[in-house]
Amino acid sequence: MPLLDQPLELTPGAAVLERARGGDIAAFRELLRGHQARVFSIALRLTGRRADAEELAQDVFLKLHAVLADIESHAHLRHWLLRTVTHRCIDRLRSQARRPQLVPLAALAEADTAAPESAGDPLMGARLRQLLLQLAPDPRAVVLLRFQEDLDPAEIALLLGMSVNTVKSHLRRSLHWLRAQLPGDGNGS
Repeated sequence: MPLLDQPLELTPGAAVLERARGGDIAAFRELLRGHQARVFSIALRLTGRRADAEELAQDVFLKLHAVLADIESHAHLRHWLLRTVTHRCIDRLRSQARRPQLVPLAALAEADTAAPESAGDPLMGARLRQLLLQLAPDPRAVVLLRFQEDLDPAEIALLLGMSVNTVKSHLRRSLHWLRAQLPGDGNGS
């Protein structure tokens, strides 16, 4: 049988996506389970509030269900989820017309237990999380996508609809500000 006539074998993730696109609810649940921790974690870190993160994650997955036919691949799905949750969080923060506020340490401890995959997360220090919540929504999203999701500036620019130079500027200014706020890190001591 010629190579071109052979049926394509789908990876497990692609097969689940295809079944979900075909209306298989169990496959959609499997997609949701596979991505819910990442979506919730991003929402929680950006908003700083568990209730907001839960609501935003639910909104993202409802929207995903509505646009599932447009998702072309598992990589496209991942990109779509990252882009959508980040934009929804930024929109929420802007619509609340509030500057991100300090979150009580008890709420930060709740964030630690809410995202079990965060054990190796470089953003786990309570003080650092507290400082991140003081950043404006766009710079906060850039820092989290860079260091929590390990995306490069070009990927972040694509997700957020910014130029690469804007992403780099947000990173540079945010890291400079964070270093100045952390004892011993910004003062050369």
